[in-house]
Amino acid sequence: MNDKPEPVRGMGWAIADNPLGPFKKRPLNPVLNSGHQTGLFPFKEGIAALVIRHGNEYNTIQFAPDGINFEVASSVSLMPIAPGPYVADAFTDTSDGRGITWGLCHFTSDGERDKRHSIVGRFDCHLSQDDHGPRFRETEHFWPPDVYFRSGISEATIQQRKDMAKENLQRDDG
Repeated sequence: MNDKPEPVRGMGWAIADNPLGPFKKRPLNPVLNSGHQTGLFPFKEGIAALVIRHGNEYNTIQFAPDGINFEVASSVSLMPIAPGPYVADAFTDTSDGRGITWGLCHFTSDGERDKRHSIVGRFDCHLSQDDHGPRFRETEHFWPPDVYFRSGISEATIQQRKDMAKENLQRDDG
């Protein structure tokens, strides 16, 4: 539609002996084929990933026992944007990651692109081996209609649709 290509999102893996490099790219890349804003955390013997926006596997939670070969474990709604999960055992060299129950994320305000700003917020979840409560297991979410219609469509989109309708009428008449 415009001259911009659609963005391709993926996550690769590279290793180094020093945090400053040099890095050696792993042959199996990308390890995640989706996700613009992804949060990773140790879970059980491997790594779990919150794969949020963009790609054919967005809004999923994925798991890789080896930290490389991720597979979709669940499809999810209401994912946190740009998550920074609180990982209590992140630096304990655990071989049994306990998972997460909360973290920080951000919301970008509506409005013109040059006037937007981010708001930091907390998200809560049930992705822990230690949290057995039912509160986040509900799969049905019912939202009032204004949630769905809040954004509406832009004046440019309205004009585009009017132009398309006019072209269709002219084609049908001709």
